[in-house]
Amino acid sequence: MVQPRSSSPRALPRGIVILGSVVLLVHLFAVAVLALAAPSGPWPTAFGTSMALEPQFAQSISTVTTRRYLQPLKMTHNYHFVANRPALPGVFFEVRLKDRAGQEIKTVRFPDQNANFWVRHRQGLIAQALADDQPVEARPGEVIPAPNQKVKTVPIWDMTAPDPTLRLRSVPEHLIPRDRPVSRPSEWSLVLARAYVRYLCRTHGAASAELIRHTRDPIMPAVLFTNDPPPNAFEDLIANYGELSR
Repeated sequence: MVQPRSSSPRALPRGIVILGSVVLLVHLFAVAVLALAAPSGPWPTAFGTSMALEPQFAQSISTVTTRRYLQPLKMTHNYHFVANRPALPGVFFEVRLKDRAGQEIKTVRFPDQNANFWVRHRQGLIAQALADDQPVEARPGEVIPAPNQKVKTVPIWDMTAPDPTLRLRSVPEHLIPRDRPVSRPSEWSLVLARAYVRYLCRTHGAASAELIRHTRDPIMPAVLFTNDPPPNAFEDLIANYGELSR
């Protein structure tokens, strides 16, 4: 039996089509202005790193569209993500996996050049987070602990000649060196290092692992106007987090 042909759907009124198109264009315009009004950088300059200011016209428009339209919709992200930051140090790290006898069984490097783009990007974010060292200031004067208490210690990066590798060492607060800049890994980087080492040990069946970070400072554009590059410009600074157990 032949089914009767249904009637064709009625077209939307022209006024509704125009109104919907205007609303869609206004929404896309507000989102595009928000992304355009975000500052970019940091960029390397002859005087250090610097942020690039957003266009003034975009900022002026964004103060209205974002506050009155996008903010109630909770769409205030400006679509700028952590990606290629030329002003930040280049970072990679390697993990030396060991068995229960302390013998090295495998060394893995991150970011893994053989991984796909998405995995390599996330590994790069972890490596960049490990390079977030914090300055450490020595406390003035002596520190006297409370009765039956020990002096508070602080983990710092320390180097013992002739070994050029930075190693973590815990020192009392009043013994922090004052004759040179001193830094330490951030608490977040220590959490990431321990967590990732535990994950790798479980994955590869290792009992412990040693995490070693390699960093290299960016070369500023001013080097183009000099005859000689800065010293150690093409050498890695190696920092050893020590052996971490599973």
